[in-house]
Amino acid sequence: MIRFLLALALAGCAPALPSHWVVPVTVEFGDIARARATAIRLADGTLLSAAHILDEAGIAEGWCRLGRRDPPPMLTALITPTGPAQRLRAGTANLSPDCELAYLRGEDLALLTARALPGAAVCAQNPTPGQRVLVATRDRIAPARLDAETPEANPAFGSYAVLALRLEPGESGGGVFDAETLCLLGIVSQRALHDPDAAWIVPARVIRAFLATP
Repeated sequence: MIRFLLALALAGCAPALPSHWVVPVTVEFGDIARARATAIRLADGTLLSAAHILDEAGIAEGWCRLGRRDPPPMLTALITPTGPAQRLRAGTANLSPDCELAYLRGEDLALLTARALPGAAVCAQNPTPGQRVLVATRDRIAPARLDAETPEANPAFGSYAVLALRLEPGESGGGVFDAETLCLLGIVSQRALHDPDAAWIVPARVIRAFLATP
């Protein structure tokens, strides 16, 4: 009950998030596999999402964990409600021999081009513990709070802000917005290790660096 009342309180004081900022994406790998993801529309009209759903590395990880020796399928289509999208670029993936997928500098990010509409601005500041946020995915908009960052075991793969919210399949790539200004604080990456009720997000400083790289 306390959590429910807190959610109502947080939702009541937050401005409305424009609906066209949150874009559901269907990811097709030929006729072999299909996945769901969420993308966030940025101010310049491009879409930002999580790379592990929208590149071949993510499905290669799945093939690896299944012990399959045949080549994993290649990405063939990204589909949004307004039409097809194209992947402009994505973070650099590393798949270890024991099937652990990580991204250099923590850039689990993919930039897409689709029908141009104005969207969200990336926050100039970085996430801070306790900060009130709105989490927007293809399935919902939910109030939450941020916890402290967690680094990867290998510093080359960066660190992630921790979100105290359970996420489901299809919510990867969703946006984490400052509850007051609606600037983009992070992109949903994956569930936190050893805690199904928390998630890792790519923080704003990593997004800014990724977008600044040609």
